Amino acid sequence: MIRRGYIARFVVMVACLMATAVATAGADESAPDSGTDGQAPVVAGQVEEEAFDEPPEQPYEEVEVEAQRQAAVSAGYRFVGIRDVGGRAAEYDYLHSSFTGDARLVYLGKELKLDVDGAFLNRKDYVANLMFDYAGYYRLTARTESLYHNLDHETGDVTIIDDLDRSARYGITTRQDTVQFRYKLRDYPIHLNLSHWLIDREGTQQLRYADFSFENYYSATPSSALYFRSRKIDRLSQEGTAGFDAHLGPINVVYSFQFRQFDDRKSTPTDVYQALSSGLAEHNETPESRYYAHTVKLYTSPAGGVTGAASYSYGRRENRTSLTTVSGADSARDTLQNAAGDFTYSPCAWFTTALKYRHLEIDRDAPSTLIVPSLSPSSVMPRPAIDTRRDIVSANFTIRPNTIVSVNGEYRGMFQHRDNTGSTASDTTWNLPEDSDTHRGNLTVLIRPFKGLRLRGLYEYTTTNNPLYDSDPERKHEGRLLATYTSSGRWGLSANYRVAQEWNDHISRTTHPEPPLDPETYVLPRTRHFTHTALGFWVSPVERLTVSGNFGFLRTRAEQAVLFASVFNGQDVASEYVSQAEIYSINAVYRALDNLDLSLSLQQVRSRAEFKPDGVTSGGTSTDGIRELSLVKTLENSLSARADYQVTKHIGCSLDYTYRTYDNRLSSDGEGSVHAVTALLKTTW
Repeated sequence: MIRRGYIARFVVMVACLMATAVATAGADESAPDSGTDGQAPVVAGQVEEEAFDEPPEQPYEEVEVEAQRQAAVSAGYRFVGIRDVGGRAAEYDYLHSSFTGDARLVYLGKELKLDVDGAFLNRKDYVANLMFDYAGYYRLTARTESLYHNLDHETGDVTIIDDLDRSARYGITTRQDTVQFRYKLRDYPIHLNLSHWLIDREGTQQLRYADFSFENYYSATPSSALYFRSRKIDRLSQEGTAGFDAHLGPINVVYSFQFRQFDDRKSTPTDVYQALSSGLAEHNETPESRYYAHTVKLYTSPAGGVTGAASYSYGRRENRTSLTTVSGADSARDTLQNAAGDFTYSPCAWFTTALKYRHLEIDRDAPSTLIVPSLSPSSVMPRPAIDTRRDIVSANFTIRPNTIVSVNGEYRGMFQHRDNTGSTASDTTWNLPEDSDTHRGNLTVLIRPFKGLRLRGLYEYTTTNNPLYDSDPERKHEGRLLATYTSSGRWGLSANYRVAQEWNDHISRTTHPEPPLDPETYVLPRTRHFTHTALGFWVSPVERLTVSGNFGFLRTRAEQAVLFASVFNGQDVASEYVSQAEIYSINAVYRALDNLDLSLSLQQVRSRAEFKPDGVTSGGTSTDGIRELSLVKTLENSLSARADYQVTKHIGCSLDYTYRTYDNRLSSDGEGSVHAVTALLKTTW
């Protein structure tokens, strides 16, 4: 189909050609005859010049494009067998047998392009995609996917635990849908953009809460308890955006409006608490919320030696709590403002530098008073909300003098200020740092000394004067090394090593003992060390066979003094926490015949974690038994095998088997195994 612009140009061109032809014909008829051929005589000694005039522009001829079509469908059944629990062996797997299959339809024409595909494993685990494009004017993409997550059921034999559903199994289904639509205004450089995003969570999980009173617990007949209950989950988050982007000469403009809302479609749990004065009390609420924002972006063309971009966003977040036993929380509001600017300069092919700036402001409006009828007095004065201002500045450069060496360096500074913090008066402000400045620098070197070998090294240093939280480090060193080598397409090796160490020497806690004892402040410094290593290889010893193997090692070690009690003095003790995992895997792929593919995969994961406090606190209290309670040691194995056989050009079949086990080396908690066999029949045309 010829667009209207081409039709107009074609008509004008034809009219000009016709007018030129008429004028030329008239001139030829009125010109005097100067020779037998109507041309001027050639003067002696003059070389006749040939005219190399461009031929007249021809009308646009549409090229015939043959549409490409493809379709494939497979269907089968998946058999699932479980021993014991199975939820940890196959954590993200719906453990029920079901029909399964997948399909794909592709049509690629000159104007219309359509691609639809999907895979169905079971009713809680599936995915589908759609891509539609018509002549570049209408573009629609959509995706839906669902995943099931098995959750643990924690329990215990302690007398204060009240669990009425000891045999219950918990899990959450998470479904996510995305739709994006773009419309181009014909010959105008403007796009209209619409999108919708949705995430829906449904299922059951374990709710754990305490109704505990110290006075009642030490009585002759204590009734304090820890309650374990089943809770239905039905939560929905939706987000819609609308806007446009336009190309206005050297500047591109983008505007978008975003609206997001979270709804909890199940009621908040309500129970009677002994520690409260009277009546029912709502607890463990998941507050509903609403958020909207306007965003404007300006940026230059990404081509060229100098590029720039700037953006500004204004948003508002609202608490939409529906509590009935507590009033006032629904008046909480947050106002967010974001500003950003980028500048990139590339004066030559071997050097590039970039500057970036980010600014964030959050103004929080908290309720001045909360009304809780079950308390005495019922009026509660919450602490003022924390207002935040954050500025981030970064500078980056890249030097590529040749194809062998590349150097990249970056500096990043974050400067954060918070109001209503910094004081130890916990009833009026938050005991958190008011200002915090973080500086981070890193240098990366990439070397390719010869064909097949690639080396990459990184060093990073971070320092913070006042960490925002105890989990943040004051100083951190980190180094990484990566090496890969490939030899003539027959074998290859890879190695990755990461080591990091961080310190925080200003963590402190203050006790609150009963009089006449005075409060004491304990400094609890922490040092953490990280080591991550990965090794891999692949080899093709014979034609049609490829074998690969990988080894991973992850270890975290922390040394820190801990405080076991805040109502007594002298309960501090030095401790060590170690978490470690080793991962082994081997894979093989073999093309036995031209129409038969075989694959095998084995994996083992060994994990352990241990909290080791010293034997006695500074006040003489023994820590016996704590190490045994916190010790974790597990072994996970998985095996998968697959065979694909192409019976004819259009018909094939496949058989897939997986086996996973979870072995708790210290108890039987969570142990189990899962077998799954999937048989599929496929057709393609």
